[in-house]
Amino acid sequence: MNKTTKKQHIRQNIHIFFWTGSSISGIMLGLNAPGLGTHWLGLISLFPLIYTLEKLHAEEDISYLKRGLLFFGICWLSGGIAASIGGYWITNSVHVFGHLNWPAALMITGFGYGLEVGFQLFVYFGIPLLLISKLNNWDLPLRLTFVLAIDPWYPRLIHWNYGGLTFSEFPLIEQFADIIGSSGLILYSAGLAFLLIGWTRFKSGMISYKLMLQASTLYLVLWIIGLSYGAWRIYNMELNNLVTNTRSSNLTVLVIQPNFSLQDLASSPEIVHSERHHNLENLLADSTKVLAKLPKNTSTDKLLVWPESVFPYAYFKSEKSRQKVSSFALEHQTNILFTTVDWEITQTGKQFFGVSVLVGKNGKVLGRYKKIFLIPFGEMIPFSDWFPGIASWLRKNIANMSEFDQGTEYTVFSMAENTQISAPICFDIFNPAVLRGMVLKGSQLVLNLSNLAWFGHTTASDNMVAVLRWRAIENRVPVIFASNNGKSVFIASNGKNISQQLGLFEEGSITSVLKLQRQFSFYREYAEWVWAGFILLFFLLLIQAHRRGRIFQ
Repeated sequence: MNKTTKKQHIRQNIHIFFWTGSSISGIMLGLNAPGLGTHWLGLISLFPLIYTLEKLHAEEDISYLKRGLLFFGICWLSGGIAASIGGYWITNSVHVFGHLNWPAALMITGFGYGLEVGFQLFVYFGIPLLLISKLNNWDLPLRLTFVLAIDPWYPRLIHWNYGGLTFSEFPLIEQFADIIGSSGLILYSAGLAFLLIGWTRFKSGMISYKLMLQASTLYLVLWIIGLSYGAWRIYNMELNNLVTNTRSSNLTVLVIQPNFSLQDLASSPEIVHSERHHNLENLLADSTKVLAKLPKNTSTDKLLVWPESVFPYAYFKSEKSRQKVSSFALEHQTNILFTTVDWEITQTGKQFFGVSVLVGKNGKVLGRYKKIFLIPFGEMIPFSDWFPGIASWLRKNIANMSEFDQGTEYTVFSMAENTQISAPICFDIFNPAVLRGMVLKGSQLVLNLSNLAWFGHTTASDNMVAVLRWRAIENRVPVIFASNNGKSVFIASNGKNISQQLGLFEEGSITSVLKLQRQFSFYREYAEWVWAGFILLFFLLLIQAHRRGRIFQ
């Protein structure tokens, strides 16, 4: 084969691997998202991408710089396809709020959010391969532990992880998240991808059959450990729930899903999915109906929950609305939890906050929490201080965008001596530190107050519920998803639904008497030790790989 023919052959291989591997992985990663019913594809979704990178790594005639650019391009294409499929709720939001046509909105999701996903894939799977010159027995476990070590620390706008995405509806294996975190479950998904890579090397004679048999046995043992632990943990938790604990208390929780229209809040008719008028009178009428259904001999404390954006006033700036809420709480002897907006006057101007508020059954405010995780391009402009010109353009062209200031406290509300609750708002739950911080401070029940009507008939609510399941299991605390438009549900500390789940854009309510009793979670208490353990494992393998495998020579 002459040089010209060889170059053509290499170029042809590059084109085939570039488009095929990245596209297949991108599609499967997109279908891995919650709400599509194909989350199990996450078990094999990373394999085509890693296999493609390895094939290009083997092409010795490709320069180091070109190889790096190819790796980044492959990962970006995979990320763009994945974002376009799994994040089409983002595309819908860009279309509605940015007033852009669908092709332009899809392009922004694919190239913009896809760039973030693609860069993450490049860091996880591309960069380690670029640093390794010799592929042998040692590089595969080293690259897997690198992903495990870096994932909890990796910065991202929306905190996804490929472990939680894949196993969000596998009850037994996802219980393991209370030890290694939902992020740690990537050990199983990425682990299978690297195991399959090992078997492809066996076929080419790079790895012995005995070694691959040992690796496969180890992977199977990890599954047996995870499934056994999950079965035991579920049984143990159900057993503990039957035991009376002096530190536990019962609470009757009533969640209203009013399905109010957004026509009073937004300028676009495309997000008006309801005819219900957004006002306090309708909200109080809904609440009265739900409270009337309770048995008259109800002796537990009552908590009435109003989701995000359904309270129509700035509570702390409107005396009339405060009086109405206070009077309603006193009349019905119920605590009321809701969200509002508030602002403070500073030397530089007004600072706006999204706030959750707890009004006690005595009519007085028991506490308030300022939202910490702000929605990119909805409640804040990322890097606006760095790029003021772009931020100014976005302010002019996105009519419904607000800019809030970030809260800093993991606030916990005390309703009674043994009743501690917390109320993160909407996307707060995408930041694992928020909910974990609240539970570590004593919260026995987490209520997420959301309004996802902005995203229309998409899988946005499914994404929220999936993440709330991770947070419930990681912290072993019951979680409630209370949404204006759906899909409101009560989730137990084992991740199971313990109430009916209301449909999308359905008017209704859910009520349950909850036993507020936190279960022990190793991950909640010692997450930093888990992360340090992954880092230590990576460095131990790195030393061994350098000494025995010589993979960096």
